[in-house]
Amino acid sequence: MAGDVHPSALLAEECPAALCAVRSPAPQRAARHERLSARADGFSGKRIHFMGAGGIGVSALMELCAARGAIVSGCDCSSGGQVPALRAKGLHIITGHSAAHAAHCDELVYSAAVEPSHPEVRAALRAGKAVSVRMHMLGRIARGTRAICITGAHGKTTTTWLIANMLIAAGRDPSVLLGGVARALGGNVRIGRGAEFVAETDESDNRLHEVVPSIPVLTNIDNDHLEHYGSIEAIEEAIARFMGSTNAADPLSVLIGCGDDPRVRRVLARASEECRRPFLAYGLAPHCDVRGMNLRAEELRWRFDVLTPSSFWPDVVLPMPGEHNVLNALAAISAGWHLRLDEEDIRQALATVERVGRRFEIKGLKRGVRVIDDYGHHPAEIALTLRAARQSTRKRLGVLFQPHRYTRTAALMDEFAACFEAADALFLLPVYAASEEPIPGADHHALAETIRARGVRVVTADDRAAAVGMLLQWAEPGDTVVTQGAGDVTRAADELVSRL
Repeated sequence: MAGDVHPSALLAEECPAALCAVRSPAPQRAARHERLSARADGFSGKRIHFMGAGGIGVSALMELCAARGAIVSGCDCSSGGQVPALRAKGLHIITGHSAAHAAHCDELVYSAAVEPSHPEVRAALRAGKAVSVRMHMLGRIARGTRAICITGAHGKTTTTWLIANMLIAAGRDPSVLLGGVARALGGNVRIGRGAEFVAETDESDNRLHEVVPSIPVLTNIDNDHLEHYGSIEAIEEAIARFMGSTNAADPLSVLIGCGDDPRVRRVLARASEECRRPFLAYGLAPHCDVRGMNLRAEELRWRFDVLTPSSFWPDVVLPMPGEHNVLNALAAISAGWHLRLDEEDIRQALATVERVGRRFEIKGLKRGVRVIDDYGHHPAEIALTLRAARQSTRKRLGVLFQPHRYTRTAALMDEFAACFEAADALFLLPVYAASEEPIPGADHHALAETIRARGVRVVTADDRAAAVGMLLQWAEPGDTVVTQGAGDVTRAADELVSRL
């Protein structure tokens, strides 16, 4: 966004009616570490067994429940993922599933990756045990907290960490549930004593209604997870219901969303009216309440100015590349401004924040080749990541992409064809199935043909070892290589760095 804008002219603009309530003074807080009410009971001494313990979300729920006095155990079909970290913390994790696990718990919790017909789930039901889905457990943990719930198609993890890191820096001592690993947390969960609970709230399995937020933050709405929703209109409807369920009992509740996204703007207006709570729209457009201006890219970091409803903040620094990360930072600034955090605390937290693992994570610089690993697996995410990589690379940009799920590949084939245009060369791995059955015409060879039609150089690889070998031959000093996708493609980044 080019050109300078004088803040006094913008501050003089007429205030939108929807913002009036947001601009009114927030109720004074009695203490920094206040509690809205007593923490939800029912955890102390309860034996809770978690299926899919190696998953990033389930593992965090296990730690949060254990911190509340529950006796937790878990199982997973593999010993990878978060399993080693949980075992290192003394939690009991079994490799493999068995109906016998249900005999040793009072409640069984399963993730979206587990079918309700699974023998372990059915055994728990037959034994009269309580059975819950992952999102229901998150909703129970959120009760009695000021739940800051971040949802949306893209940017959830980074936005969650930016808000959490900001609250930690401000001394608010929040609890945190993150969909990625942050080095500063030593994992993806934090047990705090403050009022706030900052939680990445996954919309993927159409279970948002299980959680009641105090401050919902909506990054964007896009056509992902259609296998659970059927259409983007159904996604918008589910998110509107979630935002509209905002906890009116919390005097600091507010709705926050990206005002640059037309669907988000529509949801904010509708949900605000339904729950009778104010909203804050952030973004780069003039109509946004918290607005980023005068963006300046400096290789792998950005500087920008911010106009809040009450002040002008020049020269905010964010050590993350890409305009999309500026939007994520504006979401965090909106939450911090509303909660009346000190401007300097917010600035310092943003300027020194470390990236979450697999979110444009720089894995190494060897022989002049920079290797970056990124989790993005939707075409919109990929395009933004590669645009940021293109801006910061000295020479060529190579991408190793692993499609995630056959259903997504089939539904978004045309979008995938258009999202790699920033790449000089694209290397494609077979689809990471994530337990799905193959769909004819939705494999990596079909995707390669569709992308080639857009003029991008594409090479298919049969496995990760072959792809790494191709990249070793292709990469030259000054090039950037991005390993992209939600599956095990991340291992290729480490293998490439070790062999360069």
